Amino acid sequence: MKTKQFLALLALIVLTNACGNVNKAETPPALTSAVASVSASLDSLSNSLSTAAAGLAQVGADTAVVRSELQRLCNECSFGSEFVFTTPEGILLLVEPAVYYPSQGSDISAQAHIIKAFETKLPALSDVFSVVEGYQAVVQIHPILAEDQLLGGVSGLFSPAHLIARNVVPIIGDEPFQIWVMEKTGVVLYHPDASQIGLNVFTDPSYESFPKMRLACEKIADEPSGTTSFSCSESDSDKIVKRKVFWETLAQEGNEWKFIWSKASR
Repeated sequence: MKTKQFLALLALIVLTNACGNVNKAETPPALTSAVASVSASLDSLSNSLSTAAAGLAQVGADTAVVRSELQRLCNECSFGSEFVFTTPEGILLLVEPAVYYPSQGSDISAQAHIIKAFETKLPALSDVFSVVEGYQAVVQIHPILAEDQLLGGVSGLFSPAHLIARNVVPIIGDEPFQIWVMEKTGVVLYHPDASQIGLNVFTDPSYESFPKMRLACEKIADEPSGTTSFSCSESDSDKIVKRKVFWETLAQEGNEWKFIWSKASR
């Protein structure tokens, strides 16, 4: 009898732990492809910044060489909106392209990614925020080090919505599913319904009518991958639809983006 009770309890534990987990074979291929494609773009930017930081470590405060390197990065990266050099004191000293020259001299020492990268002396990927140039962006920064001495940082700024869309839209095509992306903070980085980009799933009043969606997104934020379901309104409609959901996580330089595949379920 005790053996049967133990086996029944074991089966219950296994079933409980399985809820929300997903076999890799069940993960939609489009979701995996989307994560891989965006990851490759971020890796490419990171490699370019790493090369630039290593080269600038050899030239010190030669602003002409630094500006030339920023211009090279602008020409090389197809999705970067601008590239900047920041002093160890957190002053945005040099910017390219020229349209952003007015922001030169700004004190950005209080920005979280600057503090993190300069304290740890490691690359960092910021959350999306309103940059001094006046638009929403994510910043990827690599500290410039010479024999462990901090000489500043070289950064690339880009629109996450633009980066994700250019990678994800061709993967989705005309298929009857969505892929959207949020930060662990709940901020929507990309959504096929552009009106949702920039909203926070956890705090924005738009989502108050969908508590199950918020609970699901809390789980998505906390766990690297899985599957769930929730109801939400269709874009440009008051119709409420239950959606089957899978998610995966893109981890990059201390930050995480949650890629969420969803499809209306019968």
